[in-house]
Order: sequence, then C-alpha cells, then structure tokens
Amino acid sequence: MPRRLIWVLLFCLQGCAVLTPIESVESVIPMAAPIDPPRRIVQQITAIWGDKQESLLCVLELDKKHIAIAGLSNEGMSLFNLNYDGKTLSLDKSPLLPADFSPEYIIKDVQLVYWALADLQKLLPPHWRLAADNKHRRLYYNDELHAEVEYLQPDTVWAKSVTVTNHRYHYTLQIKTVSYETLSE
Repeated sequence: MPRRLIWVLLFCLQGCAVLTPIESVESVIPMAAPIDPPRRIVQQITAIWGDKQESLLCVLELDKKHIAIAGLSNEGMSLFNLNYDGKTLSLDKSPLLPADFSPEYIIKDVQLVYWALADLQKLLPPHWRLAADNKHRRLYYNDELHAEVEYLQPDTVWAKSVTVTNHRYHYTLQIKTVSYETLSE
C-alpha cells in the first residue's frame, strides 16, 4: 500500500472515531475495562468516507487484564501496536502514521461494537445514551444520533460482520471477522 494511502486511511480512522470527544469533559466517554474470555481475533476493516475506501487487517488479543491491537497493511506491513491494561495505554507506531494518531479511538470503536451493552451504558457520561435491539446499537449525544452499529452476521460469541456508521463525521467502517480463537489462560 503506498505511503499516502496508509496515511489517508489512518487519518480517517483516528479523526473520525465513533467515540471522539465532542465539546466538553462530560462528552468524553471513558474506555471500558478489558474482558474475558482470552481470545485472538483477526479482522479486515474497510473505511469508507466520501468516494474513498481503504482497508487494513487488525489482530486483536484480549483477556480480563489487557487489550492488544496490531494494525497491518494488506501486504502485512506493521502500522501500529497498541496495548491497554484498563489504566494505561501504550502505542508503538510506524513513522508512516500521523503524529497525532490516537489509539484510544480504535479501542473505543471496538468496544462500542463488541462489549456488553450494560457495561457500556454504565460508563456513559451525561447527555449520552446507547440503545440497542437484536441487530443494532445506536449511540446518541443530546438525543442526536452520533453513531450506529449494524450487526450483519450477529453471533452470540463475536459478530462476524458489522457495519459502523458515524453520522457526525460521515464515515463507515465495515468489519469482517476473518478468524476467532479462544486462548488458554
């Protein structure tokens, strides 16, 4: 993937994150704690904004103590590695990434899609609301739809195909699970 395309994709992903702070401290949604069971998931993520589209592979490892995400170009080039232990966030990134690339947004997007609804609702500050049915999650800020998750292939363990639409920043993420494996502790 040419350097310019990688930069554009990652700028879109970090600049358009679903849970980006809006205006005040109360609008910042904290990250949820890591969750069990221990597992490794490989996903193809396609970002669509305007008439542009870019893809990358993400390898997600998580358990009750940490979340680790590695971002790779489709050619296998490492773009970033991030870790979150429930308190501290660390990032190793390729020099191809913008200086202000924020891994926190990637984790928050993943949590919006996959974490238990009740756990996320407990974290919401004033003016935020998260509603859900069997195939959707909708995140509102001051009763304005901010983001929407559509589960195209729901699964009781881990949804296989998901679309995230960010109405505020006008982008869509298509997330397809390539592999899912439970790990021993």
